[in-house]
Amino acid sequence: MKLRLFLLISQLLLVFQLLALKSGVSATGDTLVRPVLTNYVMDFENLPDFSLAFNEWTVNDVDKHDTYGILSHAFPHQEEPMAFLCFNPALVTPSMATDQAIQAHSGNRFGACFSSNPPRNDDWFISPQVQLGMNGSFSFWIKSYNDTYKVDDYQVAVSTTDNNPGSFTSISGTDTLHTTTAWVKKSFNLNNFNNQKIFVAIHCVSNDHFLMMIDDLELKAEGSLTVVADFSSDKTAVKIGEAVSFSDQSAGIPTSWSWTFTGATPAFSALQNPSGIKYSAPGKYPVKLKAGNGTSSDSITKDGYLTVTDFPSSLSMDFESLTDFTLDFRPWTTMDVKGGNTYGIDQPSGLPYIFPHTNEPMAYICFNPSTTTPPMTSLLPRSGQKLGCSFSSPPPYNPNNKWFITPRMSLGVNPRIEFWVQTYNPFYGYEKYHVAVSVTDLKPSSFIPVNAVADSAPNDWTKRSYDLSAYTNREVYIGIQCITDNGFIFMLDDILIESTVGIGEVKRMEHPSVFPNPTKDQLTLKYGQSRGQTWRIGLINALGREIRVWDRVLMSDAVTLDIRDVAPGMYILRMGNGTAELTCKVSIIN
Repeated sequence: MKLRLFLLISQLLLVFQLLALKSGVSATGDTLVRPVLTNYVMDFENLPDFSLAFNEWTVNDVDKHDTYGILSHAFPHQEEPMAFLCFNPALVTPSMATDQAIQAHSGNRFGACFSSNPPRNDDWFISPQVQLGMNGSFSFWIKSYNDTYKVDDYQVAVSTTDNNPGSFTSISGTDTLHTTTAWVKKSFNLNNFNNQKIFVAIHCVSNDHFLMMIDDLELKAEGSLTVVADFSSDKTAVKIGEAVSFSDQSAGIPTSWSWTFTGATPAFSALQNPSGIKYSAPGKYPVKLKAGNGTSSDSITKDGYLTVTDFPSSLSMDFESLTDFTLDFRPWTTMDVKGGNTYGIDQPSGLPYIFPHTNEPMAYICFNPSTTTPPMTSLLPRSGQKLGCSFSSPPPYNPNNKWFITPRMSLGVNPRIEFWVQTYNPFYGYEKYHVAVSVTDLKPSSFIPVNAVADSAPNDWTKRSYDLSAYTNREVYIGIQCITDNGFIFMLDDILIESTVGIGEVKRMEHPSVFPNPTKDQLTLKYGQSRGQTWRIGLINALGREIRVWDRVLMSDAVTLDIRDVAPGMYILRMGNGTAELTCKVSIIN
């Protein structure tokens, strides 16, 4: 009897415990409280402009070194030691609101991490402590301002104890991650930390670069395991050979990815965010992504997602399709190397003409004299209503070093550039300029002048034409560089670049083997062409001047040139026989 009673009581107690647990009450009568799960978002919009504090989020400047600033611009805390800064480009002096490369991903502000003036950055942006449930995640958008000094390097890390940098462990791999110059979303699942309290951090480790930008951080304590595939890319219109970076945007915390890039190299990838995808032929191409997490999967195909075109072989710019007084000429590029405010224009009464960006630092402006206040009649375009103007900067920012540069082009045969120029007022001196070509990148130091001596713009509209045959069948950037010393206004209009794609009267040879390169004393040129022909070989300096000429009857597949008396520097070697020609770059270090 006692045994039966004991068993009955035990069974009742077990039922009571199960019911208590289901209702949230323990067997002892205590209430079981599920941890409160809180999501955290940082979009920088509710912070003071140029703040170094980020509310619940913390920063840590471990390296404690001075940082780089932005040439010709000023903002609070510029060049001070700091980890991250709440940056508002519209409130920089002068405003950077029109510089598309430094705009926030959303809103008006972003987190800016300026590189240390050296050494390597050791800068942390750290979340509040978060209690995770199941399937938490951390995502953010990231880019570099530009890649002139290389894109930035960073890691993503987690601490389960505190927000001391030494307590963090990387969850982004042993190698550092690299940004791009376009906003890309990065996502990390936190499944390894289910039901734990953690801190999450973005750790900038750039080494003498420039500016890393972060925005729209989201730390989710819990998430769904149902995958919904989606993706984005840093660009959807590209040129042949231009690299594309893709960003996984899938919901449901996927752990595996299968990408298909039809017509590209590589054609497949299993990375979450593949980059360096290149296309070799024009056309419209689909992209497919299948994402999964072991329990759920989904796929998406975007037909015609990427449009691939060749670099143009001919190009023109008459300024008519641009917004009045814009400083944005994309896909053309402008660069004001020295910066400094610019001169304005006074009316005969002494009062200034009013127009957007007057007196601001700028390289070129799309000028419409009919829409200034009052309208100007002394400055007229060569044709249409608009022209390009480069206003001089006063001392100490003289002489000008202001560039107007084409997008990348694939020149054919018989290439040339022509345009119209004018000096607005020769009382301040005739405006001076160079035409220059780069075969590598947009850095001013990469350009080689076509006209060895700077040309002057007359005080009436004058057409100028320049031969670019040294760059036949080459991919190039072409720049018009205003170098006037404390002048006034360089006027530019109706630019035309022409070349013929394909084989013309002059054939293009394959590039030769030049060795050693860099070289001194002598240079060996191996070309593998037919023998017994007379070739003219010229060495061209950075000013476009041919400083050495060799006429050789080539009796073997190589020729050696004596360069012992040539000054050190970068040169172009041009070789031709009347029906074929080639050029290549040579560095001499005598």
